[in-house]
Amino acid sequence: MVSVAAAPARVRVVRKTGYWRLTSALLLMILAVSFALIGLIDGFGWWFLMLFSASLILVGGAGLRMLGIPPKIVPLLLVVEFGMIMTVGFGGGTGLLGIIPTPATFGKFGALYDQAMLSIYQQGTPAPPLPEFMFLIVAGSCLVALFLDTTAIAFRIPAFSALGIIAVLVVPAALLGDGVAPIALAESAAAFLYLMRADVRTRHQGTPRPTASLSIAAGSIIVALILSATAPGLDRGGASSFTAGGISIGGTVTPLIDLGRDLRRPAAVKVLTYTTTASSPEYLKLASLDEFTGTVWKHRERDTKRLPVGNSIGPVTGLSDAVKTTRASTSIQIANMQSRWLPVPFPVKGVRGLNGTWSWDPDDLTIGGVGTSTEGQQYTATSLQLQPTADQLKAAGGFVPASITRDLFVPTTLPPIIKATAIKATQGATSEYDMAVDLQNYFRNNGFVYSVQTPLKQGYDGDGGAVIAKFLEVKSGYCVHFASAMALMARTLGIPSRVTEGYLPGTSNGGSVNNPGIYTVTSDDLHAWPELYFAGVGWVPFEPTVSRGVIPTYTVPQASGSTSSANPSSSAAAGHASLAPEITNGPNSATGASANPVQPIASAFGVTLLVIALLLTPAFLRRVRRRTRFRKLRDEWGLARLAWDELRDTARDLGWAVPDTETPRAFAERLTDAIGADGRAAAVGRLLTAVERESFGPPGRYIARGVPDDLQEALSGLESAAGRALRVKAVLAPVSLIPASWSPTAGVGATNA
Repeated sequence: MVSVAAAPARVRVVRKTGYWRLTSALLLMILAVSFALIGLIDGFGWWFLMLFSASLILVGGAGLRMLGIPPKIVPLLLVVEFGMIMTVGFGGGTGLLGIIPTPATFGKFGALYDQAMLSIYQQGTPAPPLPEFMFLIVAGSCLVALFLDTTAIAFRIPAFSALGIIAVLVVPAALLGDGVAPIALAESAAAFLYLMRADVRTRHQGTPRPTASLSIAAGSIIVALILSATAPGLDRGGASSFTAGGISIGGTVTPLIDLGRDLRRPAAVKVLTYTTTASSPEYLKLASLDEFTGTVWKHRERDTKRLPVGNSIGPVTGLSDAVKTTRASTSIQIANMQSRWLPVPFPVKGVRGLNGTWSWDPDDLTIGGVGTSTEGQQYTATSLQLQPTADQLKAAGGFVPASITRDLFVPTTLPPIIKATAIKATQGATSEYDMAVDLQNYFRNNGFVYSVQTPLKQGYDGDGGAVIAKFLEVKSGYCVHFASAMALMARTLGIPSRVTEGYLPGTSNGGSVNNPGIYTVTSDDLHAWPELYFAGVGWVPFEPTVSRGVIPTYTVPQASGSTSSANPSSSAAAGHASLAPEITNGPNSATGASANPVQPIASAFGVTLLVIALLLTPAFLRRVRRRTRFRKLRDEWGLARLAWDELRDTARDLGWAVPDTETPRAFAERLTDAIGADGRAAAVGRLLTAVERESFGPPGRYIARGVPDDLQEALSGLESAAGRALRVKAVLAPVSLIPASWSPTAGVGATNA
């Protein structure tokens, strides 16, 4: 029963608010997501700069609102503040009065951006704190803060702020070899849930009851942890870009770093299968990385030719007729791989069966797509198996054609340990061939260990000069480090060299001597190896990576001995595959980890939980709104209008059309007709009386008692009359969360209007 009493009128005081609670929540989100970026740049100066820049934007927005600036105007003023921040920090004195950007300032910004893109191309992670990177950090943090303030405060749609957080998390997931740290994902999820809670508290003041929020937050954190530990592309120590399935190669500026990421996949992915007429399986070459900048190996772009029909690719650079060759045919079927480079044996003479447009490089005979990729391709490659002898290689060398001299370049900043180690490893060598074999054997006989994780943990993953210097000291790394080290050491000795990216031969399903069967190549077979140039023979591959790959026959010492540091364990080897890969030292097993059969199930479970959480978010928000209203109704007398709003929202959720122009009495008549003439209809009548007196009565405030009980009774009647299907729909898809002006007027109740 509702009873009404008069109370003295209260003067409503309009306060200027800066939404400090929401601002604090946004600052917490910036702090949480910043931890995911650790590892991109050396040191922590960039981290403090990021937090300081974002704080200037967010605190500035709160201050403007405290001054009475309308919230939707504040973002425009924050854009001006953003421009001033960038001008002061990076304008180089080109701004008007030092703070107002001018055309020259924007030119300065453009130059910094271009330099940043070039440095990203050249640098590995963690990168040095270069000015261009600081420019990106400040600009990015300010833009993210501006986006968060605009969505969460100016337009009061805080759920959309998740887009800003995702945009930040994309960066470490794409660039860091170990993906996004699980703790960073959990912190970001918790900060987002805190923002949602802060938004609810800001809209509906009252006694805090955090139980529901804590439950959802805990669930979200668990989901984030499951995803971070299992989902491809987000798993720490197993990041593989954002392709949940196949390999993607050649689409970024650091192909060797990307190779390392794919080797750290928690489970191998089948890349391709092939059959071959070759006497022994061969490496499949993707591309030559022949330009060394000092910090990264990359493919030198040059003029290419349209891939011809037939076997007319060539000639093979440096190859003379004196070297014995055998022609082989290899049929390849791509399973899960996207690349602009085509995997083929080297040197390739021709390719048939390709779809799309392809070109070939006369310098290194690599084949690249023109607006197409390897995905789904089936083709047959004709190639030559080179069979140079040790004597031919020993007699070669010395003469370097003008077109090859660029492959001798080493930067002046190359760490001295690289050349010193090369000289030490080749003491006593009498020819370039002897030097090359000594370099290969140096890595296989001096305590080097294969590991895809050690470089990551100790901060020297990559292929630059400083990285290789650290690798030579630690003596632990994977093919990228071995190949880069041998290539650089060879260049310091005057031997042209380059790094090649491709695949090991893979494994055969059996077969016989005459029919070796089908070979399967997986992501674990991704590999890098050095090629050294010898006049009269051309580019010759070597295999310095310990416990991986096959040692070429021409590097195996004969009985008389041909090198000063020959590997005695290899002297008994015969044939091309003189040393079979050791499975126990593969990419995953190198760190004691093997493919986990539970991982796909865990990934699916985590994704399912995330989807369920997202689908239940509207139901959660609607539940919070109803609980908040009932709490206010029980904490304070009166507020009949609040109860009426809950009744209207529930009707909307159940499919009723509830126009804003409808009077409370007209709406009550429709409710009574739907509920029926019983005690529940009487509760609607008492609520109507209370809301009319509160809204249309004489000046002063009327305090109505018993409103929560009457509201509960009316809601029960309304939901009972709707039926189970509509009740489920109302719970899962509460349209009352959307302003009435945004939704159509059609509905069940429209017929009763």
